[in-house]
Parts: sequence; structure tokens; C-alpha cells
Amino acid sequence: MPLPDTIIARATPPGRSDRALLRASGPACAHLGATLRPLPAPRVPTVCLLPLDAGPLPVLATILPGPATHTGEDCLELLLPGNPALIDRVIDRFCAHESVRRAGPGEFSARAYLNGRLTLDQAEGVAALISARNAEDLATAARLAGGETGAAYRAWADQLATLLALAEAGIDFVDQEDVVPITQGRLRERLLALLDQMRTHAGGELARAAADDLPLIVLVGDPNAGKSTLFNTLLGHRRAVIGSEAGTTRDVLAEPLDLGDAGGPGRRALLADLPGLDPDATGPAPEAAQRRAHEALARADGAIYCDPTGRFDGPRGPAIPDIPILRVRTKADLPAPHEERADVSVCALDGWRLDALRAAIADLAATGGSGSCSVALARHAREIAGAVDLLTPLAASLDPDGHALSDPELVADGLRRAADGISHIFGRISPDEVIGRIFATFCVGK
Repeated sequence: MPLPDTIIARATPPGRSDRALLRASGPACAHLGATLRPLPAPRVPTVCLLPLDAGPLPVLATILPGPATHTGEDCLELLLPGNPALIDRVIDRFCAHESVRRAGPGEFSARAYLNGRLTLDQAEGVAALISARNAEDLATAARLAGGETGAAYRAWADQLATLLALAEAGIDFVDQEDVVPITQGRLRERLLALLDQMRTHAGGELARAAADDLPLIVLVGDPNAGKSTLFNTLLGHRRAVIGSEAGTTRDVLAEPLDLGDAGGPGRRALLADLPGLDPDATGPAPEAAQRRAHEALARADGAIYCDPTGRFDGPRGPAIPDIPILRVRTKADLPAPHEERADVSVCALDGWRLDALRAAIADLAATGGSGSCSVALARHAREIAGAVDLLTPLAASLDPDGHALSDPELVADGLRRAADGISHIFGRISPDEVIGRIFATFCVGK
């Protein structure tokens, strides 16, 4: 899927260092490389001079023609001194080209996924490798990035696809008693074996991923942004006082949120409702409320940024620290005054899209939790649990001694939905909002 623009970002950790790596990906890389002297040969690291206003800068440059690259596109890599000001100057120099821009979080891996260079579970493994905190995290991330974990999921999906084909063949021959593509007993036997594999996998590292300490997820936004209403709705009971007057919430309210099936086995988070962020608040009580809000933000593992307008240009600047953020347009029953920029739009009054929000919160909680692979494993656990819930009653309804399927249409429907759920894990048919949430958790430059 060729994309028209070219992205560039620092690929090494931020801050000052001896050396830093800049990476660009997209169709303008050949043009950017042509500004170097001498012009590097393809795939040959070459010491070159990059022209800057202050004078030529020596760099080690490598031009990597696509599609045999990490992203599947033309790429350019520059190794240069790790001075942050110098790096920004070089990036700005390249971004002066009309089709070149700074990369957002996860855009390089997203392009690799879109161009078929990575599966979705492998892309999650890249993020997990970067943020791994211990040897167990590294081992789990390596299995994700290397495709070992995804191979098991694809085997399950292929088995379900085979059983689905046999069940649908039974629909075609329902009026011919002597033609039985698969008997009830054989289908039941194969489903039970598959369910045993799924449950064993879900009881291993997926279950361990859900056993971490509860991550703190805070609801932030301007005063009267609908945070308390959403807080009460997510908890399922009235915990925060709700009022039309801005500034009703004066303290930090926190309660465990059971994410249920949305987060995988046992996944929970500590959800906190904060006072609305107001830099202009004056008076002892409002100022104390602001202090408590910022203290909670400093401890938070993730933030749900609420904005009924969908613009998200309020407290995002210095008020929210560098933590994973889920942008939620609240009060979505009201007309949007302009184009939305929300990850999820919800209405807490009638429950519209709350299921999608709970799934996104589960991903956010896993991102901020103590296990760096939790965001991937929680998503996998959610899809596997859904498939198990579909297949368990289906297997139980089949007669071990039965011949032809009595309701092949219902059997086929259950198998299809289970196969779709498993396929979501590695990106064969993943919804766009799921893909967007995954790559939003990446750091810039990856």
C-alpha cells in the first residue's frame, strides 16, 4: 500500500548521546538522499556531507530501496552526532520538502504492517521489545516479534476455516443424506481438541499478564467535559456527583474498574475521576482541586482525555505528562461542531459505544501496566476468550454419535465468528479502530 508522504524521525532514544540514528521512509527518500555528497550507493553505508545553513555536516548515510526494507518502502538512514538541537535542525531541513513530515507514534511499524512486512502481532512484539523491563518481558516480546506466538493463532484460524468449509459444504448437500462432509461426532472431537489448546494458552502467559498490579487510569479534561458522568457509567453506579456547573468535582475519586471480557482474564484498572484542569482557577478550594488533579496525573499510568467537542486542544499541552493517552469524545449525542479527532466517541447517557471504550481502556491499562507485553497479551486474551465462548456451547450441542449436522447454518455462523475473532489478533481482518489503538501505543520513531 504505497503512501504518498514520507516520514522522518529519530530512531534512537531521545536525549543527548554520542550518536543518533535518523530514519526516513517513503517515496521522497531518493530525493533526500540526492542532497548528500557523495551520493551513497544503494545499501552501502557511506560517509557523506549533508548541507546545512551552518555548513556541511558529516553523516554516515545508507539508502535502502524498497520493497526489501523494514517498512516495505524506500528508506534513508543517517547516523550523526546525538545533539538534540542538531537532530531537530536536520529533521527540519528534510521536512522543508513538501511531502516530508515528522513521523507520529508507531508510523514506521504501521507502514510495515500495511505493506505486509509485519503481521499485527509481530508489530506488537516490536513495541514490547523496545519497552521490555525484564528477561520474561524480553522472551515474550521475542516470541511475538519473531512470529512464534502468531503461528499458533494462525494455526487455530486455519483449523476453524477448514471446519467452516466442511460445515458450509453440509449446507450445500443438506438434501442428500448420503453426502456428509463432516459428522457431528468428528466436528465435536476436533472442536474439543482446539478448545483445549486455546484454554491452555489462555491459562499461561495471558493469565499472568492480567495478574499485574492495577494500573492507574485517570479521566482528564476541561471542567464540565462529561468526565464524572462517564466515570459513573463505567463503574455501573453513582460514585461522583454530577452537575451542570463547571467545577463540581473538587477531589480525586478512584475505584477499581472491572473490564471483564474487554480486558481478558481478570483484567482490572484503577479508574480515577479528576477535577477539570483549569489553569485559571483561583481561590483556596479550586487551587487545591488543581493540585490534587496534577498529583494524580503525576502517578497515572494512562489518561482518558475527555472532550465533548472532539478537538482535544485544551489541557493536552503541559498539563498531561508523557503517558499513554486515549482521546474520547464525550456527549457524542450532541452534534460535532467540526471534524472529530477522537480515538473513541461515546454517549454515557445511553451507553452508545461503551463496549468499544471498555476495550480501548483495557488496551490503555495494559500499556501502562507493569508488564510491557500486557497490551498485546490482553488484546489476544480478549479475542481468544470470545472465541472460546462461541465454540464451547457449539461443541456441547453436537451429538458424539450424530451423523449429519442438524443445523449446519448455525454451526457455520459460530465457526465463522470464532475464526474472525482469532484472525483479529494477527491482523488478517482487524477493525480499523483496533489497529489505530495498537500503533498509538508505540513511541515516535518506531
